[in-house]
Amino acid sequence: MTVREIRADDRDRLREIQQAVLSDPSPSVLAAALDGPLFGLVAEDSGAVVGYLLAVIGETRTYVPELAVAADTQRRGHGSALLAAAIDRLCERSVRTVRLTTRADDPAARAFYEQQGFESVERIPDHYDDADGVVYERRIDG
Repeated sequence: MTVREIRADDRDRLREIQQAVLSDPSPSVLAAALDGPLFGLVAEDSGAVVGYLLAVIGETRTYVPELAVAADTQRRGHGSALLAAAIDRLCERSVRTVRLTTRADDPAARAFYEQQGFESVERIPDHYDDADGVVYERRIDG
């Protein structure tokens, strides 16, 4: 498995993953990462793109609007590898905090982020069309 920067020729595969696994996909966020200015990474396994992470990088804080891994390749470390690679790159840019939001009614996603060192800092009622959101935050060292 490898993690690399997002490229324009990843567009179709990333759209497939986005539509298949996210409850509230944001095509405009994906487009902003593919065409700039957002930061994006992809995970490849045996030469095939299996997941991606998108981030809005601020001066000291970064927000991750999407982290998605194809359903048939989940629970194989791709999401963990994407987060680790993103955090490594963010440390180089002096980012100190990473935030993201996930569905309150998704215990698997919540457990994954907690295992990655994220802490719940806020609950947002009706953040999604059919569910509350939970904001997670992780402090990172430079």
